[in-house]
Amino acid sequence: MELTPLKYFVKLADVLSFTEASKELFITQSTLSLSIKQLEEELGVTLFDRIGKKIYLTDAGRDFLDCSRKAIEEVAYGIQHLKEMQHVYTGKIKIGVIYSLFPLLNICVLKFTKAFPKAELSIVYSHSVLELVELINSNKLDFALSYNPQDVSALTESTEYACMPLCVIAHETHPVAIRKHFSLSDLNEFPVIFLDKELYTRKVIDRMLAQYRIKVKPQIEVNSTPLLLDMLRTGHWISILPQDMTVSSPDLKAVPIKEKTEMMHISLLSLKGKKALFADGEISGGVEAGDARNRRASGCRGKRFGFVRRETHRRRSMMRNLYIENR
Repeated sequence: MELTPLKYFVKLADVLSFTEASKELFITQSTLSLSIKQLEEELGVTLFDRIGKKIYLTDAGRDFLDCSRKAIEEVAYGIQHLKEMQHVYTGKIKIGVIYSLFPLLNICVLKFTKAFPKAELSIVYSHSVLELVELINSNKLDFALSYNPQDVSALTESTEYACMPLCVIAHETHPVAIRKHFSLSDLNEFPVIFLDKELYTRKVIDRMLAQYRIKVKPQIEVNSTPLLLDMLRTGHWISILPQDMTVSSPDLKAVPIKEKTEMMHISLLSLKGKKALFADGEISGGVEAGDARNRRASGCRGKRFGFVRRETHRRRSMMRNLYIENR
């Protein structure tokens, strides 16, 4: 059954006049009359009693009127919901990321843009978690990825999203790359490059080394993770970084550290009430395409990454293909 005859029927039932109904529907009376007649024949019931020039709803007509209103409402709802979903996929999404996580974000963004080519992404990176929080609070960012922040504002929601272990990172040509694990006591046997002391990752590394009373003097310190990764590609230095920093660099190997290490926790920041998902599957599969052997060896079962913005809705079943496991 088509929706148009139902709309004609509801309008006629509301005004109980073929003349008024046809005017409001912008159709001729003969068109309206024919549509009602065909609807009655299809249903096998009489919807209107015609007494002279006046019409009245029959009992069957009153029952069918409620069903028709609900059907029209449901279809309208479905259309609006699809439009909202299209807005999610085609709108502009503003993402913030702490600078040292940028290599991890890179491959996820690539997967997302391939899955949703009409979506527009605006990416802002920062060395400061507080700066990202301020941008979210001022609605200049939809959400941001950061290491677990110590303090967030009352407006900001922080959800721990994933964890990853620290590993020794080396180029595939470096002798360390073939090791099954690496002891921190061996660090001083090789030239080492570390991130700057002011960066959060370096602070975690220094805390770990202090725990095992190991002193390491890095030959080079840099304030850029991408730059550090480029320097590791020379095959001369090794470093310590979160394991998944190598996901977009198959030539770099993450060797598990023999000692127990502190886990790096990654959080999703957003305004309270605004949800953002890291979707599994087609969007986030690239992260899993990193060194699976190293992931298994680490024992870390952190979630995988990818970006999708989702507005809260009472009927979320249509978002099934954007579901994430292990929430």
